[in-house]
Amino acid sequence: MAKKNVALLTGGYSREYDISVKSGKVIASHINRAIFDVFVIEVGKEHWNYLHTDGNVYAINLNDFSLTLSEQKVLFDAAFIGIHGTPGEDGKIQGYLDMVGVPYSTCGRTTSALTFNKYLSNEVVAGFGVNTARTVYLHKRDLIDGPDLISKIGLPCFVKPNSNGSSIGITKVKQAEEILPAIKTAFEVDDEVLVQEFIPGTEITCGIYEKNGRMIILPLTMIESHNEWFDYEAKYTDGMADEISPAPIDESLAEECRQISAMLYRKLNCRGIVRFDYILNPTPEPGKSGFLFLEVNTVPGLSEASIVPRQAASIGISLEQLFTDVLNETIQSYKLAY
Repeated sequence: MAKKNVALLTGGYSREYDISVKSGKVIASHINRAIFDVFVIEVGKEHWNYLHTDGNVYAINLNDFSLTLSEQKVLFDAAFIGIHGTPGEDGKIQGYLDMVGVPYSTCGRTTSALTFNKYLSNEVVAGFGVNTARTVYLHKRDLIDGPDLISKIGLPCFVKPNSNGSSIGITKVKQAEEILPAIKTAFEVDDEVLVQEFIPGTEITCGIYEKNGRMIILPLTMIESHNEWFDYEAKYTDGMADEISPAPIDESLAEECRQISAMLYRKLNCRGIVRFDYILNPTPEPGKSGFLFLEVNTVPGLSEASIVPRQAASIGISLEQLFTDVLNETIQSYKLAY
């Protein structure tokens, strides 16, 4: 059987560029080369370039998403999207790939755009009956009233960019005088900002992907940050957080989390590897679930140290197997659809 050509898209043009490049290198090193020929493509605003192992750089023809090497035209059977942030996580690349007819490893353009927008995502998820935090949406054009925000949300609270990842631009606000500087920091990253209530509890995350049309729900992970919360330093610095898989929680709670995540995976029309993040509140209101939805990650971290790969490894699924499953599913589901 002929090997499939896979375009591994990395880079992008958000503040998560460096993280995306690192993720791309890890993904490339774990894709099964007996089955797939991998072409690492760095995506930028002006050019998309293939980084050849001989050190040369070749531009991608964006008219048909092709590559010419030594007068040979390379077409791609699938794209593996490894870009965190824009344009890989917000639906832009997905829309382009839909137009040129190349299947890809992530959720579709609509789901990606929705879930990248934290405010709209929370509104939709709340409509499915899942608990979400009280939130006030702000735009750069708005007049900001700090005391009014605090009266609505309370302290402590979180101020975060609406469409960004890796905890970039997020501040935990504990004092009233911190609210306006925190909003300014968030606006440096995004034109839209959320002020969100603080919910005490433990962060729990659930990874899901599909194989042969069937959801594989990975063991849950409990995250215990050594910082006050799971910020950028805790996420990307060795030893700054404990990520325990499977999460040491009661099985009835674990099953509840799995059921919520599976429901959201289907309701949001997810594809590929997706991670759902929650806070488990130890003292929920009577009659309410203890799980409070935080966000959906449609391009989660995929290095050996990242959460989803560790979840998979805890049940014997290697990165090579995980990526093989995802790419096979990507190609097969596209064939069935078209």
